[in-house]
Amino acid sequence: MKLSVDMHLPFKLPIKEGINHVSGYEDLDLMFTFKSYQRQTVINEKYLLDEMECTLVKIDYMPHDSYIDGMKMDEVLRLMVLDSIEFLNRFFDALRINFGLSNIYNITINDLPIVLDIEIDDNSVYQYLTRPQDVVAPGELITIEKLSAVGSSLQMLDMYPTIFLFEKFFANAQTHLYKEEMIEAVIDLQTSFENFIRNTHKLLLLHNRANQDELNKAATIAFRNVIEDHLGRYLGVSMKFNDPSGPISDWYKNLYMIRNEIIHSGRLHVTGEEGYKAFDVYVNARNYITDLLDTAGILNENKKVDISIFPKNTKGMIDPKPIIERLQERGLISKEVKYLNSSGDETEESLDKDE
Repeated sequence: MKLSVDMHLPFKLPIKEGINHVSGYEDLDLMFTFKSYQRQTVINEKYLLDEMECTLVKIDYMPHDSYIDGMKMDEVLRLMVLDSIEFLNRFFDALRINFGLSNIYNITINDLPIVLDIEIDDNSVYQYLTRPQDVVAPGELITIEKLSAVGSSLQMLDMYPTIFLFEKFFANAQTHLYKEEMIEAVIDLQTSFENFIRNTHKLLLLHNRANQDELNKAATIAFRNVIEDHLGRYLGVSMKFNDPSGPISDWYKNLYMIRNEIIHSGRLHVTGEEGYKAFDVYVNARNYITDLLDTAGILNENKKVDISIFPKNTKGMIDPKPIIERLQERGLISKEVKYLNSSGDETEESLDKDE
């Protein structure tokens, strides 16, 4: 079987028109044919269009029978699209390494059109929907009241960056999953989890009134020891990586080990099933530890951490009043504005000086 598709790249490859590149792998053969096309781009606020020359890659995808045995056609098409992106990105990696082409970047499924025309054996044409979720109408719009949570998160970033980081990497991982970037998703999930564990350890130490020297020493403890020996002991449960079952064991097998294979053993491929499994075990392990903290009486009634016990990244509290007053003087915000304090709670106090 041969499947063919045109992929319009958002940049120009400095490769002569019409050149073919053939690659053979254990499960499939690929041929890339490089052409040019004119891409339209918006150049100013009046939505005027300009044209720039970019590269179109015709991909001939020839899977071996054993590779697609038992698959339905929609599964074959999905495999073809994801494999084509993966091998194109390998090609781009090699171009950057050999020629220093820093303007070339790896693409994701988001760089493709919503619909791809895929030709089968130079005969039938199938249309493949790359991002069906983008066709669905967007959910509820974010109101100005709900947008206040963004300001709270930005303040968290400024004042407690280590706490903000594990949420940042977790959000990044979800975006990678959305774009079918499984390797990047696994790396960011594990980075988030390690940061979450370090913060949890620090929380427990501060809860037990540890001094700065004790905190500094704790930061040097090996990651595995933090979970198995310290968190397990503080929370009164077994958190051994090699336990036969449980959230920590599942996380170890389905996220930690895959991440190590990528970083330390050069693993280059993670399936969609493995990527989403890694996400599930991350969530389960994090929720498990959060529930243990709640049972131990360390969280409040909303299962939130009192971050005031963490050292701030700035000298003293950031007072939002002068900032808001300057914005009011410039007419950028209303004098009836409400703001969030450092704990993320809304303050009812008005900042109108005339009141």
